[in-house]
Order: sequence, then C-alpha cells, then structure tokens
Amino acid sequence: MISKIKQLKYIIIGFIFIFLLSFCSPNGEQEKNHLILKTIYKTLHFLHPNPISINNDFSQKVYNKYFEKLDNQKRFFMQKDIEDLSLYKNKIDDFWIHGDTTFFNIIIKRFYQRIKEVESICFQILKKPFDFNKEEMYFIGVNDIYYPKNHQEWIEKWRKYLKYLTLLEIITSINQKKLKISKQKIWKNAFLHEEKISRKKVEEYILEYLRKLKRKKEFDWFSMYVNTITSQYDPHTRYLSPKEKEIFDLNISGQTEGIGVELQDDKGYPTVVKLIVGAPAWKSKKIEVGDKIIRVAKDINSEFQNIVGLLLENSIRLIRGKKGSKVKLTLQKKNGSIEEIILTRDVIEKKEIFAKSAMILDKNENKYGLIYLPEFYFNPENKNGRNAAKDMKKIIQKLKKENIKGLIIDIRNNGGGSLDTVIEIAGFFLGKVPIVQIGQSHKKKKILINNHEEILWTGPLVVLVNELSASASEILAAAIADYKRGIIVGSSQTYGKGTVQTIYPLNRFFFSNKEFGALKFTINKFYRVNGSSTQLKGVNSDIVIPSDISNISLKLMEKNQPNSMKWDNVDPISFHYWNQNKINNLENVKLKSINRLNKNKNLTNINKTIQLLEKNFSKKKQFSLNWKKFYFENKKIKKRNENFQKLKNYLNIYGLRAFPPSYKIILNEKESEMKEQQEWKKNLIKDFLVSECVNILRDFNETP
Repeated sequence: MISKIKQLKYIIIGFIFIFLLSFCSPNGEQEKNHLILKTIYKTLHFLHPNPISINNDFSQKVYNKYFEKLDNQKRFFMQKDIEDLSLYKNKIDDFWIHGDTTFFNIIIKRFYQRIKEVESICFQILKKPFDFNKEEMYFIGVNDIYYPKNHQEWIEKWRKYLKYLTLLEIITSINQKKLKISKQKIWKNAFLHEEKISRKKVEEYILEYLRKLKRKKEFDWFSMYVNTITSQYDPHTRYLSPKEKEIFDLNISGQTEGIGVELQDDKGYPTVVKLIVGAPAWKSKKIEVGDKIIRVAKDINSEFQNIVGLLLENSIRLIRGKKGSKVKLTLQKKNGSIEEIILTRDVIEKKEIFAKSAMILDKNENKYGLIYLPEFYFNPENKNGRNAAKDMKKIIQKLKKENIKGLIIDIRNNGGGSLDTVIEIAGFFLGKVPIVQIGQSHKKKKILINNHEEILWTGPLVVLVNELSASASEILAAAIADYKRGIIVGSSQTYGKGTVQTIYPLNRFFFSNKEFGALKFTINKFYRVNGSSTQLKGVNSDIVIPSDISNISLKLMEKNQPNSMKWDNVDPISFHYWNQNKINNLENVKLKSINRLNKNKNLTNINKTIQLLEKNFSKKKQFSLNWKKFYFENKKIKKRNENFQKLKNYLNIYGLRAFPPSYKIILNEKESEMKEQQEWKKNLIKDFLVSECVNILRDFNETP
C-alpha cells in the first residue's frame, strides 16, 4: 500500500542526509554501499512504527539468514567458512548502525571463491560415468542439510547431487521418448544408453547456473544483504535496487517503455519467446520467436554493445527506453543469418493486471455484471496515467447501460496497490464517507474520506475474495462489510496485511549521478471504520466457500510471515450503515446462500477430501541413487501423482461446470485479446464461487 508521507517527516530525513553528506561523498562502490546502509538505518530508526532492538540477537539472525539466502542448500560454503566468519556473528548490529560493509565484503569475497571452486569440482565429477549400481542415498530437505566438514565431504555432496540430477535426466528422457522397456532391458537399453547424453546435459545446466552466479554483480548480492536486514523490521520493508525499482514500477503501473518482446536466457543468449501484439517488435515484422538478440545500441548514435553472456535483466535494461526513442539491435535469426534492425520504442502495457469485465445472463435473460480486478494499479511516475479507478469507472458505466441487476467485484489473488485508488473505488459504491483510518494505535489517526459525491452503483453488490486478497483489497472488502453495503464471499479470511508502505527514492538526497535505488518501508497501519486492524486477521467473509488455493499459498499469508507486526485496534469512527431499511434484506440473502450451500453435500465434502489428500501427500525427502530402486520408485511416484491429480480434478469445485447450460457469459473485450479472454470465459463457466455470487445477486432482487 503506497502513501504520501507527511511534510514534517521529509524535513527530518532531510536533516539526516545533510548530516551524512557533510561527512562523506559517494566516491566508489564501497562509499555508495556505506551511504545506502547508513541512510536506510537512520530512516527506519526514526520513522518505522515498529522499532526493534539492534543487538546481538538481531546480529545473529541476520548472520544466519544471509548465509541461508546465499546458500540455502549448503552446497557452496563449508563448515570452515562458518567458523572463519563467526567472529562477525555479534558485530552486524554495530555494522548496521554505522553503515559498515565489512561483513558483506568478506562473505561475498568468500562466496565468489567457492563458486569458482565448485565449477572446477563439477567439471571433474562429470567427466566420468556414475556408478548407478552402488547403494547410496541422496537427501532432500532443510532438516537433512549440513555444511560439509571438509573438502572431501564437499566434493562428495556435489557428486551425489550431480548423480541425482543425472538420474532425473535419464528418467525424463525415457518418459519423453515413451520407451517400452522390459525390466531385463532397462539397464542396457535405457540407463547405459542415456547416461552419457544425460550427464552432458547436467554439465550444461550446472555450468550455466554457475555462469549466472558469477555474472551477478556485487551490488546484486548487496541488495540481498540489505533486505536480509530490513526484513527483521517487518516483511514489507525492503530496499529496491535501481533494477528492482524499475520492475516494481512496471508491476504496479502495468506499463513500461520498450519494444514489446519477452526474452528468455538460452545459454547466455537473450532469446525471443513472445511478441506482444501491437507493440513495435510485432508491428515491424522483423523479429520472430526464436530469434536471439546479440548486440544492442541504446540509441542511434551509440555504439553497439555485445550482450551475449550478460544477465538477462541487464540486457533488458539496455533494450528498454523512453517512448519515441530508437534502439538498434543485431539479431541472430533462427536460420543462422545476422540482421541489424532499428525500432522505435513505445509504451507497452501489461494487460493481464488490468481490470476486465463480463456479463452473465441467467435463464430469464437477467443480466449480472462481473469485474475482475487483479491489482489496484496506478502509474507512480504519472498521476494522469492509467489506473484501476479510471478503468473501473468506465466498466461500471458501461455495465449500467446494459441494465444489469447486480454487480460482482472479484478481487481474488489481488495483492493490493495504490491507497488513493482503492479509496476512490470504494467511493463508487459508498459515496462521500470515511473509508479507512491511517495511523498508529497510540497516536492520532488520519481518517481518509472519499471526496467524490457521485455513487456509480447503488444496486446489489457482492465482493469475492480469497486468502491472497491483500492490503488494498482488504480495505475495499472491509469498507463494504462495515457499511453493510454488500456481501463478502470467499475464504474464511483474507490475507491479513494491514500495514501502509511509502517509497523513498534515495537519489534525491545525494549529489551524484550514481543510481542508489529506493527504500520501500512500513510507515503506518490502516484500521477499518469499526476500529479493527486487518493486520493478521484480515477480513472475514459473510459467506464462506472453501477455496482451491494450495496449502503452499496459505503459508504465504501474513500471519505465517516472520516479523509480522501485531494486530491491534483503535476507537471506531462515527458512521452509518449504507441503508438501514435493507439490513434485514441483506441478512435474509446471506441466510439463503448459507442454506443453499449446506444442502450441497458435494461442496461440503470436496474441500475436506482435498485437504486430507494434500496432508497425506507429503513429498519424498530421500532417494536411492541405485538405478533400479530409483527407476521403480520414480514410477510409483509418477503413478501416485497422476492418480492424485485425477482425484483432485474430479473433486475440485472448479473442475465441474458451475453454471447451468441455459446461462450465457458475454465478454466485453477487444478482438485482439480474444484468446486470453476466451480462456477466462472457459474458467468462469467452471467457477463455482462466481456461480454462487450470481445466485446471491438474484436473491437480492427477489427478497422483499
């Protein structure tokens, strides 16, 4: 959730940076890193609402976490490295306060050293065939991972890992070729024949993986180090490097400026995997899927730069540029020929995050509107640019002209976005009323009110949520629920992110041409008009329908994140229900839906069955590296996976046709987007939750 910070806080930060600048200037990478650390520490020390103790306990957590982030499988570092660097275990707190990069410098130097050594080890191991008749085990999982005690143990750990990958590659090759092999001929016809080819593929994978690690710049690892520290404050406070800030802006605005190609790293070559319809590359007819970009000149007057071997993200940054500017590319075509082309960059839209709509017609030709909003997007660089509120307004006005009988707002999996945007959208249904409170529990609150008098939709309203509806989504759902403006349908609770973040571009404080990135940090909490925070507890649905989100997604909820801020509440503000005369009507509609769902025996058993299956379907943690045992274990696992998926598909509430055949779904999208929209329509027909939302809207119109 992005918010403007008070002018007073800018002044405080300004004094901090003036103080810093009087003692140092950003000459060189070390000074730059020092300034970033010092600046972020001071900012969080003064402004973060959840101050933490910077002590030895803090230091040890950062120490252990950074080792884990760099080497979560414990394959690069040895026990000796942990012991050698342990003298810094209780010093990181002091380093943090003073902007000292000593620990980072030392650990990264050791990490690069180990990468080079690992490359040599892997090369030597993969020279020779593996002994697949040998009885030995390979363990997977954090509980079974240890740092190698010595060099020999280190080599042995990599040998088992590479052998495991080679076995997987052999099995994959057998499955892809669909070889029908008798038990007696498996070894001779499959394993012996495929071993050399598979071992060569594993060598290519590993060397490419290590190449990318080596190509990563020190500053990329530094960004990870800073965020290991900032995550101790809360899960949403983080440093954005210049590259990460670009990606953040793209994700939250849905727009970037470039040529409109999606690239994939193919052994160091940026390779075109998709052309965006309507974008410059697509219009030119000069680029095809499969072409490799080998050189880039950022503009007409620049020299070409060879980008083969660069990290893909760095190549993409060279290709992007301002709308109207030109970029020169050297392509290696699929047929092997080399061509040079010039393209004029344009605005490229990430259409998948934009709001889209549909109309659902029941058997009596009654129309119901559906708006799917994946994010509360806005353009942080252009207030007049495209945003979710503008798009929603147009869609609602269009649906009203169709005389719809009710409206569904689907914000499932919507992770949030702009605070200003969600307040405006809430106003479309509530008018000029308080939407949310901002502040800290022990300090004065700021009440945010929608300033637009006009209410766009006064008819029946349903908001559809799930466990991954977060932040701005929870503000909208909470306001609709508290004012009793509509009915919330979905999971028992939403994600539970009740904190507000702001973004500080660090460049504004330094007189330097270098890029410093930005700090996104938690500055406040938001509270519902009834005084409750959505932090951890989220928003409870009026009508609970089991979701189809896997247990992995549920673990990502705020209450399961380390260092999450606590739930609290404040005094409620004075507010009136949307329409006192219709409160009974609302309750009757809820009761009808609950009774309807209770009668659906299939639905009540579906989620319990899936949860039971997933609970018992634990992943295997160890594998035999003997070819025969590995092969037959893999066959059993493959068969079990297939049976599990079949059963899940059968039980899955989204795998059944939810709408009766007499119902129609009409899309309101452009023909150029037809393929994606038809896929959405196909999924809507099977979406039980949307189907029940239509039933609820029909009940609204039928209940006196």
